[in-house]
Amino acid sequence: MMQSDRMNEAAAPDAAAASAQPPLIRARGIAKSFSGNAVLHSVDLDLHAGEVVGLLGENGAGKSTLMHILSGGLQPDMGTIEMEGEPVRFGSVAEGIAAGVSFVHQELSVIGALSVAENLHLGRMAKTGAGLVDFRLMQEASRALLERVGAGHIDPRQEAGLLRAGEQQLIEIAKAAGRKPRLLILDEPTSSLTPHEVGGFFSYVREARAAGAAIIFITHRLEEAMSLCDRVVVLRNGAIVSERRPAETNRQQLIADMTGKPAIYEHRPRSVRGGEIALSLRGVSDDRLLEGIDLDIRKGEIFGMFGLVGAGRTELLDLIHGVHRHKAGTMTLFGKELSLRDPSQAVRAGIALVPEGRKTAGILPQHSVRDNAAISSLRRFARGVFSDRAGDAGRVERHRHSLGIRMASDRQAISTLSGGNQQKVIFARALMADPRLLLLDEPTHGVDVGAKSDLYEIVTREADKGLTVIVASSEVPEILALCDRVAILSKGRLAGVLERAEMTEDRILTMAFKEH
Repeated sequence: MMQSDRMNEAAAPDAAAASAQPPLIRARGIAKSFSGNAVLHSVDLDLHAGEVVGLLGENGAGKSTLMHILSGGLQPDMGTIEMEGEPVRFGSVAEGIAAGVSFVHQELSVIGALSVAENLHLGRMAKTGAGLVDFRLMQEASRALLERVGAGHIDPRQEAGLLRAGEQQLIEIAKAAGRKPRLLILDEPTSSLTPHEVGGFFSYVREARAAGAAIIFITHRLEEAMSLCDRVVVLRNGAIVSERRPAETNRQQLIADMTGKPAIYEHRPRSVRGGEIALSLRGVSDDRLLEGIDLDIRKGEIFGMFGLVGAGRTELLDLIHGVHRHKAGTMTLFGKELSLRDPSQAVRAGIALVPEGRKTAGILPQHSVRDNAAISSLRRFARGVFSDRAGDAGRVERHRHSLGIRMASDRQAISTLSGGNQQKVIFARALMADPRLLLLDEPTHGVDVGAKSDLYEIVTREADKGLTVIVASSEVPEILALCDRVAILSKGRLAGVLERAEMTEDRILTMAFKEH
C-alpha cells in the first residue's frame, strides 16, 4: 500500500511512523454480494495506527458495505481481516466495538427523548454507591467529551431531540470518542456541521490521530479530504481504483477517479427569456427571523439563495411554500397575491419544494419508489376517491428515464436506492406536480459528485423549459456552478443580490457576514 502523506507539520512524525509499522487493520480479498449483485470485488486495504484515510466514491460504490464489514455489521462472502497481524471476524457490531472499532454513521441514532448525557452513556450509565444512576458524574464526563470534539457549547442536560442535526451529529462523534477507539470510522461527519463546528471536529480528529487511532473519513467534500487526510482511497463500482497522497493529486483527478470521466459540471451561460416576474416579495417578514425581504425572480431563472447557518434560507423557502405564514409584506406569483395556509395550497398554486434532509423530511423510507414519487400529485390525478395507480406507474417511468433514476422497479422500497437516486425520486415528485416555481433546499446534500452533476443538469434543463427555480444552498461552489443570480441573506435580512458577472466566492462570503 502507498505510504501515508503528511498533512501538517505537527502530524508529520506520527504519519511517517505509522507508515513504517505493520498495519492495525489488513483486509484482503474482501467481496460481498446481495441477491446476486456484486457490491465489493476483492478489496485490499491497509489501515495504520496514527493516520487518517479518506475514503471517496460515488453513492453505491461500496463504501458503506466495506465499512459495515470492517465494523462487524456484515460478514464478507470472501476475504480475510487481520488486526495487528491476528485474524479477526467480528460476528456483530458489539464484537467490533469490544475490539476497538467504532463506526459513526451518517444516519443519526440519537434518542431524542433522552438528555445529551444519557445518550452519551447509553449502555454504560455511571452508578452511585447505592446503585442509582449518577447523573452528576455523567454530566461532568459528558461536558469533557463534548469539549473534546468541539461541542463544548452543548448542555449535557439538554433534551437531545431539541438540538440541530449538526449538534446531534457531534453527540454521535462524542459517543464514539468516549470509547477511545483504535479504529474510528466516520461517515459524512461534517455534512450538517457549521464551519466553526467543522474546525472543532478537525481538531479532535488530529488529536485522535496523534494518540494512535486509525481513522477512516468518508466524505463527498473533496476539499476536506485534501486538507485532513494522509491518504485518499477511491472506490468505484466495488473496487479500489486509486490511492493517492493529497499533496500529489487535485480535485479534478479525484473526481475522474470517482466517476471514471474527467468532466466537471461548470456554469453554462443562460439567457432568461423575457423579463416576466415569476415571484415577487415586498417587505416580507415573519415572527421568527426574516425582516423586510424584497425580491423579484424572473420566469425561467435559476435564482440562488446563500447564507450562513441561521441566515434564514430555509425559513424563507418555508414561507413561500406555505409551511409558515408571513406576518408582514406581500408575495405574488405571476401577478397573483399568495396567502398560503399550508403546503397543499402551495402545490395547487404551482409551487413545489425539494426539502433539506431527504432522510428526515423528504422520503417515506418504508414505502415504494412509486409511492414516494406520486404522493404530491395524488389529488391532481385521482379518479374520484381513488388514486390513479396505473397513471402513477406511467408518470414515474417517464421521470425514471428523464432523470436517470437507477432502480430495479418502482415497487422497491426507496430506502434501497443510493442517496443520489433517492434525491432524484424527490425531484421526480416535485416535477410530477407540474410546478411553475420549484424550491430546492440544499438539493445535493449528501450526494456524490456524479449525482450532483446529474442534478445540476436536471435543474438547468427544466429552467431552460421555463420553470423558475430557487436554489437555497450553503455551498458557494454550488451557487457558482448553477445560478444566474444570487441573493445573500445574513441573520434574516437581505444583504444584497448579485448578478452573474458580480458573483465571486469572496464577495458572496463577505456579504453573508454582513450582520455577524
